Amino acid sequence: MKNRIAASLALAGALTLGMSGCSLIAHNATTVEYAPSDGVQVTSEGVALRNIMLVADESGENFNLVLTAVNQTENPAKVSLSMKSDTADATIDFVAPVGTTSFGNPESDDELLVTPLEGLQAGQTVKTYFTINGKGDLTEFVPLLDGTLKEYQAYVLPEGAGAEAPLTVADLAKMTEAEVAAAAKEAGETVEAFTARVAAEAAEALTSKAG
Repeated sequence: MKNRIAASLALAGALTLGMSGCSLIAHNATTVEYAPSDGVQVTSEGVALRNIMLVADESGENFNLVLTAVNQTENPAKVSLSMKSDTADATIDFVAPVGTTSFGNPESDDELLVTPLEGLQAGQTVKTYFTINGKGDLTEFVPLLDGTLKEYQAYVLPEGAGAEAPLTVADLAKMTEAEVAAAAKEAGETVEAFTARVAAEAAEALTSKAG
C-alpha cells in the first residue's frame, strides 16, 4: 500500500511539473473575454456592445434587440447588425451615443429596435454580423430568448410594439431623392416601384377608412 501511495505522489508531482511548464505557453483562462450573462458581446475601436440578445415579443415572431452600448470615443457610433439564417434575413441599424446607453427597455424613452425573424424561435441562436463605424469582421451567434426567465420578462413587448409605421405619401414628399432611393433599395425595389407601392397603400388605407 505504501508503495502505491508513493507511486501516486510521484506521478502527481510529475503531472504538476508538466502542467507548470505548459502554463508558460498556454492561454490563461482569466484573460479570455467572455459575456457574464446569457448575451454575447463584441468590441471594436472604443465601442463595446455588451450582453446582446434578442427577446421574443408576445407573438413569438418579432424580437426586441436588448444590449448595452459603451461608446468610449468622442463621437456617436454607427452600428449595424445583419442577422442571417436559412429562413431569416434581417438588418438593424442604430446609433450608439457617446457614453453608456441601454437598448431594449420599453420603459425608457429610447427607440425600440425590433425585427421579425421568420422561422426562428426562442431557444435558438442567429448568426449575426456586426459593423461598427464601417468596420466589420465581427460575428457572433446571438441568443433568442423569451420571458421564461424572470429577468427578461420586462423586455417582452406586446405584439406590434416597436414596429415602424407604414410610410405615407406625405412622408414620401418630405424625403430627398437620395432618401427615397435608399428606402427603395432597402425594400428591394426600384424607385418607381417603391413610390407606386407607397401611393397605392396610402390610397387603400384612405378607402378603408372611408368605408
